[in-house]
Amino acid sequence: MKNKKQRDYEVGLEALLGYANRIIATLRESFLVLDKNLRIISANRAFYATFEVTEKETIGCLLPDLGDRQWNIPKLLQLLKEIIPGKKVMKDYEVEHKFEQIGQRVMVLNACQLRIPKKIAGIIVAGAQQQQEEELILLAIEDITEHKRLQIELKESEERYRRAFETSQDGLLLVHKTEADILNSNASVQELLGYSQRELLKKKLWEIGMIKDEKDFQEAVSRLERDGVIHYEDVLVKTKKGLSINAEAFLVNKAKVIQCNIRDITERIETEKALKESDARFKAIFNESREGRLLAEIGTGRFFMCNPEICKMLGYTEEELMRLGVEDIHPEGDLLFVIEQFERQAKGEIECAAGLPVKRKDGSIFYADINTSPITLAGKKYLMGSFRDVTESKEVQDKLKEKMQDLERFSKLSVDRELKMEELEKKVKELEERLQSR
Repeated sequence: MKNKKQRDYEVGLEALLGYANRIIATLRESFLVLDKNLRIISANRAFYATFEVTEKETIGCLLPDLGDRQWNIPKLLQLLKEIIPGKKVMKDYEVEHKFEQIGQRVMVLNACQLRIPKKIAGIIVAGAQQQQEEELILLAIEDITEHKRLQIELKESEERYRRAFETSQDGLLLVHKTEADILNSNASVQELLGYSQRELLKKKLWEIGMIKDEKDFQEAVSRLERDGVIHYEDVLVKTKKGLSINAEAFLVNKAKVIQCNIRDITERIETEKALKESDARFKAIFNESREGRLLAEIGTGRFFMCNPEICKMLGYTEEELMRLGVEDIHPEGDLLFVIEQFERQAKGEIECAAGLPVKRKDGSIFYADINTSPITLAGKKYLMGSFRDVTESKEVQDKLKEKMQDLERFSKLSVDRELKMEELEKKVKELEERLQSR
């Protein structure tokens, strides 16, 4: 018969154990309590949810026999069996295993021995032997599969970034966000600026150009925190020899550093300059031509450029012509033929479309020989058409053709008359001969 003191003691123990179980139940990591034979005494909700097992099939089951024996991992079982007799702690033991229900998982296990008085053991362990103490194993299981995957991806990402950084054709610098010290550089920027990697490590960002001074750098950092990227379309950077190079540069905000991308655009600047000069010369020749000239885009037929002479010929201003295309300056009844000629010229089958009718703004018609040549501007293909007004010569040709037709008709009448006279003379002669024979 238990006295009141013993009953109060056991009630207190049960309350304490209930409190401990509630704490275990709320743990996010899976948690098991095992006896020395590795029989499962207790498990929390996280364990059931993670490994998709029920309390009924778990409690009282030997760990290696649980479920489809997915925990029958020899190395793990050996370690757990060594904990009790050796009074050891298993810390951060990593297990990678393919579980039937949940697939491949990586787990980190922590376990320790727990010796409890037999009175407590009698409460929590059914059939506990009457020893002074009962030996239990507390096993915490943390699923780090996702964490491991992210670690691998991070490592691979860092490796890709490192390779990209080292092999990039753009010059790359990593700059300290507060001190402006260059922390790393790649081979491209070393070649561009003429410094070794060690020499660049001693430099501040403003010592190679890009920015003016420390104040300018701090302003750039503030902009980066707000915008993430700063683009310098054309900035001068300084080489070790003191030369200035035209560069396109980006400052990119990172967690602890600033990435600086530098691209040499000296050749591009020179090419653009030469292209502008070439365009200027082309426009001068185009505009000063005494023939009317139009640039029409191949494919759409829309006008891209015109010279003053064609504006006079058609009666449009430059702005008006730039809103028109090939179909707008020819009579509607002749469009099929005109478009056919334009397409043949675009294909290079013919260069000249002779005597095409051209419609002015006021609706009047003149005729022109249109010679074309292909030209490419800013990656687009155009036909440059040169218009020569042939209206007068066409009228002369038409009149000449008409006279020739009249002459031909007159000649034909004359010949017919001579033939008839010859035939008449022949018949008269035949009649005379017949009379004489009588």
